Amino acid sequence: WSSAYPFSAPLRWPVRWATPGMRRAVARLTLSQQNWKQVNKQVLEEVRRAEFVAFDLELTGLHVKNERFIGVERCYSAHREGARTFLPVQVGLCAARRDPAKSTGTSAHWILSPVSLYVFPQKAAEHHFSVSAATMVFLDENGFNFNNWVRYGLGWLRPSDEEEKRRSVQQRIDEVQRLKRAATATAPSAAAPSEEQPALEIPEGADRAVVDACRQQVREWLESPSNTPLEIPMENAFQRLLMHTIIAQEFPSVYSHSSRRDGERFLCVYKSQAEVYEEQLRTLQSEMEAIDEEVGVRSLTDEITKNQTPLVGHNCFYDFLHLYQTFYADLPESIQDFKASWLQLFPQTLDTKFLAEAHELLVGLQPPANLKGLCDFMAQAATTEDSQKPLPLTFEVNNLEGVDYRLPTRPAQGTTSEDEMDSSHEAGYDALMTSMVLIHQLSHILGKKRIPWSQLDFGPLRKRPANDARRSLTEMLPLSVNRIRLVKAQPNVINLSGRDEADMSRHFLMSGYPPSWKKWDLMKVWSPLWVGLSYIDDSSCWVIARNEADAISIQKIYKMIEEPSFKLQSYEEHKAAQAAEVG
Repeated sequence: WSSAYPFSAPLRWPVRWATPGMRRAVARLTLSQQNWKQVNKQVLEEVRRAEFVAFDLELTGLHVKNERFIGVERCYSAHREGARTFLPVQVGLCAARRDPAKSTGTSAHWILSPVSLYVFPQKAAEHHFSVSAATMVFLDENGFNFNNWVRYGLGWLRPSDEEEKRRSVQQRIDEVQRLKRAATATAPSAAAPSEEQPALEIPEGADRAVVDACRQQVREWLESPSNTPLEIPMENAFQRLLMHTIIAQEFPSVYSHSSRRDGERFLCVYKSQAEVYEEQLRTLQSEMEAIDEEVGVRSLTDEITKNQTPLVGHNCFYDFLHLYQTFYADLPESIQDFKASWLQLFPQTLDTKFLAEAHELLVGLQPPANLKGLCDFMAQAATTEDSQKPLPLTFEVNNLEGVDYRLPTRPAQGTTSEDEMDSSHEAGYDALMTSMVLIHQLSHILGKKRIPWSQLDFGPLRKRPANDARRSLTEMLPLSVNRIRLVKAQPNVINLSGRDEADMSRHFLMSGYPPSWKKWDLMKVWSPLWVGLSYIDDSSCWVIARNEADAISIQKIYKMIEEPSFKLQSYEEHKAAQAAEVG
C-alpha cells in the first residue's frame, strides 16, 4: 500500500504493526469468562468513543433450507427460521474512530480496536439450538476452540429477562427496607435480660462438635465489647440451619443470618435486627450488580444503541437477524414489525457489500464480492493515480494486551500463497476488515466528490447552522444507509428504514450469455444505463432497472441488438414460461 502506518502506542492497549507480506494473524486471545472482567471496561470505552462499529458473527449454521427466494417477506421468513434454529458462537466487533491529533482536513488517521468474544448460553439456562456439521468442520478448520466456547463462553440476558430479574431483586430490597424501618421504629432502648433456655441436645458426632464450638464463639463474642458482627465460616447447610435454631433458643437477644461472600458461606450473628437487614440489603445489592455481569455481550451492543453509533457489516442480513434474535427478542413474524423494532435499536446501518455493488462511485471498480477479496481490492485501489483519487488514509490497530490483530498488506516479492496466513472467518478479524473496507469506500467516495474528511459526521441526522459544512452519513449516502444486500433473493436488497422495492416490473432475467462474461461485460450491454445485477449462475442473472423509464430503455436496447448472445425476459414473461413448463 502507498498508505503509511506511522503509529505511536496508545496508553492502554499495545499496538501491533502490519508486517511485510499478506499475513493475517489470528487473535491470540478471544474474550470469555476467563478475562471479561479484566477488559470489559476497556472494550466498552472504545465502543463508546467509536464513530462507527463494524460487526460480525460466526454461527452454528446458516440455513434450514438453502434456496432462492422471490419477495422480501419470503426471504425474511426463511432466514427468521434459521436465526431461531442456529446460534452465534463468536461475536466480532471493531470500534473505529479518527484521531484528531493525527488527522488533517483531507487526510484521516483511523484507530481500529477489534475484539472477539466467545458466546454461549448461561449455564443455568435450558437453551436448545441446532448445529450444521459442515459449519462445525468449517469453524474447526479456521482455528475455532470448541472447548473454550462451551466452558468459558460469555452469556447474555435479553432485555425482558434482565428486567424480570431486576424487578424480582428490587421487590426483595423494598421488602427488607420496610422491615428494617419497622424494626428500627420498635427497637427497645435496652435489651431486657432473658431467662436462660435449656441447651438443645445434639447427638455425638461431627455436628455436635461444630455446634459446641459455635456456642463458645457466640458466648465469647457477647462478653466482648465489640459491636462488629460475628462471622463463622460454615459451608454445611444443615449445620447452619441447626445453629439458627440454637441461637434463637439459647441466645434470644441476638440475631443470625446466612451469608455468602466470594463463594464462601458464613453464619453471621448480630446484636441488633437492623444489622441483619443491613446484611441482607448488601447481599441483594450484590445480586443486582451480578445482573450487570449477566447482561454480558449485550452491554456492548447496548452502548451502540445508546450513542446511536452506526453499525456496519458485510453481507450482514443473517448477522443482523441473529443479533436481534439472540440478544434482544424473538424475531417478529412480519418483516415490517422487525424493521420498526430494529430501527429503535440501530437507526444507522451500512452493508459494505451493498455499497460495493450499488453505489454509483464504487460499482465501476468491479470489486470482488467476498470480504477478504474486497478488503485487499479497496486497499489496492487507494494507490490509484486518478486525479480524483481517494483521500489519504493511515491506520492504527489498537489491540488488547495479548491479542495480535494485524493490518493486511500487499504480498511482498518472493512470497507465495503458502507464506500467507489467512485469518478470515475469525469474527474479530472479519470485523477489522469490514471497518477497513468501509473507510476505503468512504475515502473513494469523498475523493470523487472532493469532500474533505473533516466534513463527514457519523452522528445522527440533525439540523445544522447554515455555515456548518458537515454532512451526516445519511446525507452523504442517502441511497445506502439501512439498505442491506439479500443473498439468493429478488429483490436482492432490503430497506430497513422504508418500503422495499417489491415491484418486479423492473426486473429482467438475462440468461444464456457466455460464462466467461464478467460484471463489466454485462454492464456494457446496457450502457449508458446504470443497472443492478443479481447473479443466478455463470450464465444467468437478474438485471434490475433503477426506475420505470430505465426498464423501458432496457427492453428497447435488447430489441436493437441484431443477434443477441443471450435471452432477456421480463419478470412476467419468466413467470409465464415457468407456468407453461409446469402445465
